[in-house]
Amino acid sequence: MKLKQVYLTANVPERLATFYEGLGLKVRFADPGKWIQFVSDAAAFCVAGPTESVSTQLQDAIVVFDVDDLEAAAERAAALGAEIGTVRDMAGHGRAVKVRDPGGNVIQFYQAAR
Repeated sequence: MKLKQVYLTANVPERLATFYEGLGLKVRFADPGKWIQFVSDAAAFCVAGPTESVSTQLQDAIVVFDVDDLEAAAERAAALGAEIGTVRDMAGHGRAVKVRDPGGNVIQFYQAAR
C-alpha cells in the first residue's frame, strides 16, 4: 500500500486553491467546483503524538509544507488571509509554525535546520 494523496474539503474549492497557489503551489488538474489537484513531490505519512502535533483535536490530519524560509512563507500566508501561530524551535531538527488557512484548516510550515 502507498499513500496516494491528502486533500482538504472546502465549500468553494477555487477560493481555497487561490490561497495555496499564492503560496507557490502549481495546479496540476482542476474540475471547477469539485476538485483542484496540485503538483507535489513524494510525501511522508506520519502519526504524531499530542506533544508533536499542532492540532488540538486527535482526529485531525495536518498537512506539513517544507519551506526554505519560514518567516517568508508565514508572511506570504498572512498576506493571503491566514492566521499564523508562534514559531516552534526544535533545536537541531528545525523550526515549524502552525498556520490556519482562510478555510479554517490547520496546516504547518517546516524549515529544516541548516
